[in-house]
Amino acid sequence: MEKYREQSENLRKEIKDLESRSATYSGIRFVAFLAAAAGLIIGIYDGRGVFVGAGILLTIAFIAMVFVHGRLSEKLEYKKAEAEVTRRYIARFGDDWKKFEENGSEYLTDEDLAARDMDLLGASSLFQFICTAGTEEGRRSLAKSIKNPEYTTEMIKKRQQAIKELGEKEDFSRAFETLGVKTGMGKKKKYTADEFVAYCSSDVHIPWIFNILRFVFPLITVMLLVLGILGKVNIGWTLVSFFVVLLFSWLFSGVAGQAVMPMISFGYVLDDYINMFELISKEKFDSELLSEIRKNLSQDSGALAAIKKLRTISAAFNIRYNPIVHQILCGLTMWDFHIGRMMDRWKQNNGQDVAGWIKAVSDMEELMSFAVLVRTRNVSYPKVGNRTDVHVDAKAMRHPLISPEIVVENDASFKGGAAIITGSNMSGKTTFLRTLGINLVLAYAGAPVCADSMETDIMKIFTSMRVTDDVSNGISTFYAEILRIKTMVEYRKQNKPMLCLIDEIFKGTNSADRIVGATQVIRKLASTSSMTLVSTHDFELCDLKAEDGTPAVNYHFEEYYEGDQLKFDYKKKEGRCTTTNAMAILHMAGLA
Repeated sequence: MEKYREQSENLRKEIKDLESRSATYSGIRFVAFLAAAAGLIIGIYDGRGVFVGAGILLTIAFIAMVFVHGRLSEKLEYKKAEAEVTRRYIARFGDDWKKFEENGSEYLTDEDLAARDMDLLGASSLFQFICTAGTEEGRRSLAKSIKNPEYTTEMIKKRQQAIKELGEKEDFSRAFETLGVKTGMGKKKKYTADEFVAYCSSDVHIPWIFNILRFVFPLITVMLLVLGILGKVNIGWTLVSFFVVLLFSWLFSGVAGQAVMPMISFGYVLDDYINMFELISKEKFDSELLSEIRKNLSQDSGALAAIKKLRTISAAFNIRYNPIVHQILCGLTMWDFHIGRMMDRWKQNNGQDVAGWIKAVSDMEELMSFAVLVRTRNVSYPKVGNRTDVHVDAKAMRHPLISPEIVVENDASFKGGAAIITGSNMSGKTTFLRTLGINLVLAYAGAPVCADSMETDIMKIFTSMRVTDDVSNGISTFYAEILRIKTMVEYRKQNKPMLCLIDEIFKGTNSADRIVGATQVIRKLASTSSMTLVSTHDFELCDLKAEDGTPAVNYHFEEYYEGDQLKFDYKKKEGRCTTTNAMAILHMAGLA
């Protein structure tokens, strides 16, 4: 973290210096403008050539200062974005990252129960902790990989190589993350490339008749102007032709708009994409996935040249924001139809590649987000297999969302069957289940895990933790849990590898029914292909056996006392728990 603190201090000084220079240039530019205006006015009014010459020189100096100040402002904006990147890294070593604006909650659906239970998306989530994506497509890609990392073992290895390489490329990663932050600076609305991609994949184009008329009508106006100058016709017909062409442009603006309008929203992020393209194309990568991304966006592929040409078309289109100039151009040349035809040709040459370009950038953002873990946590890259006899073996496993200064590590060695975890209240049972679940999600996404080492098989993860009622549909907490357990049991019938993480099983009913029901459910779930971890206060479940007669393994968490103070070490221990602390906690709360 000290490295980031030092970088933050250096950036603070740079920003302060740039702001001072920017204020100075702004003042000089204003003075140059006033002096140029005064010189020209006095020189022209009094007929003094010296003042006119001085005014012209000062005007040139003013224009030069505008460009210099513009480049300085761009650099200042970049440095502020870089400072924000550094601030976020510092925040990730504590709890301030929980204040980050992007937390992925918009990607959560009612069906994403495991994502909610394991804090994958939403407030104080894995997404909020690692997301560095500046584009909406990048954030969606990251959310998909976190929620449903359905990658093969081969793809997981490729992703590990890519993320590891990004973790080692400090300068490139900082620059790319800075562009991502800069993408969102000053924008009041999130923009997506969806509409533009849809347009580029469509058959929409300007009808051929308008491609002829865009030359014929302006030519008529020019001919009338020439004939008017020669005295062959009344020159007023030129003005009539101008307004007829302008009226025609207004009436059929929708025809040109169908080719031009999809570019408007994409135009807000066009420069950001160009900067990302350029940065990626200049970098050399060793891993297969990153090399493929670079190949798709490099100068050799034509992507960079094409998107720069699109920027030129966008700049020409933006003339419409100067309404007087725009109306004159429409009346004289049918300007919007020419822009529309330019977009038609651009789409014809490049439209089929646009979706791939957008995906390449979002893939880079997604992979780079996972690389955040490399810089902020002690991590390792797991060995992920695909056996049906499932197992997990993790050494010194830690929760990635808990500060390194206070996180407690635990080993996790489980195989198919049932594991019953008992323990006193607040001792760490639920956190352990979430720690295992979130690290397995990272492993399946090809990301590093917070453990000294990990070996595991791919399993579909089911959870029953934050179970809530649904009053509007008449569903109690107990019944809601029943529905979750039913989903697990139904999936179990397929004999596919699965992991069930169940916290305080059937806590919504009486102890007698809970023990009977839990026994039956756990016996149905436990098998060599189904790993079932259950936390409970019911010691009767510790003697449980699976349907094949395999006994459940037992672990527990416990408390200890220092004087009359209740303490926890949050360390998993073998065997069943032998202590309780409910009365001690009531006493701490002043209720006993």
